[in-house]
Amino acid sequence: MRRLSAVFMLFLLFSASAFSADSGGNASEDTPSVDLGPVLENDSEAVPYGEDEFPQWAKDLRRGEIVSLGAMPFVGLWVAGGYGGYKYFSGKTDTFPNPFSSKDAFNKQEIWTMVGVTAGVGLGIGLTDFFVNLAKRKKAERSRLEQEERDRAGITPLTPEEAGELLRKNNHAGKETEE
Repeated sequence: MRRLSAVFMLFLLFSASAFSADSGGNASEDTPSVDLGPVLENDSEAVPYGEDEFPQWAKDLRRGEIVSLGAMPFVGLWVAGGYGGYKYFSGKTDTFPNPFSSKDAFNKQEIWTMVGVTAGVGLGIGLTDFFVNLAKRKKAERSRLEQEERDRAGITPLTPEEAGELLRKNNHAGKETEE
């Protein structure tokens, strides 16, 4: 495997120099060259994504992916430790298996079982995060709509007759408190 990786890296190294735009004057006029000038020049600045550039489902999917994949290393350690503890305390092994050791700590079936459990728990954590955020967003939207409804209900236009009556009441109430 190492030999294949080394050959692949050498291929990439030599192919990059063979197909570069400046080949040291060895290229003939018939050899096409690629002008990478516009790609490599940094004439424009990066612009951050706008608030409405992606739909909400895409943002939720990305967040779920990040949470699920981010949880997997930690979950994997807990699963390996838990399974090793199970093997040790149930008497299936004399020593506590080291998950980082390649010496018969776990067989292939056990490793694949732990990988499956890790993936399932990581996916479960991502789905839990998705549903919690979905519920928070729905609650925030509901409270925003309720607040708008209260604001609309609190402001009622008055007719000129009602306004005059309120002014007379307030003036009459103000004279009584002065006396």
